[in-house]
Amino acid sequence: MSEHEHHHDHDHHDHEHHHHDHPMENKEQVKALLDYNYKHNTSHADELKKLADKLESLGYAEAAAKVSAAEKLFSEGNANLKAALDLISGD
Repeated sequence: MSEHEHHHDHDHHDHEHHHHDHPMENKEQVKALLDYNYKHNTSHADELKKLADKLESLGYAEAAAKVSAAEKLFSEGNANLKAALDLISGD
């Protein structure tokens, strides 16, 4: 595999990640990739929220706070991805 191509599995949910060069030759391909990343990363933010809640309920308040902070960063990034998607969708 090239340095930009790798594969890793996530045992905690029902999908795999495949990172490779996606065609980005036109607006529709770029828009589709951006939309995919937005939706995909949103699912990860949702998982982190559930994980933080579970850690809190198990008495791991400090760990829960760290995961919650990570979830907030994911959500902030997702808001930027959505804003970018909205900007190119308005053309």
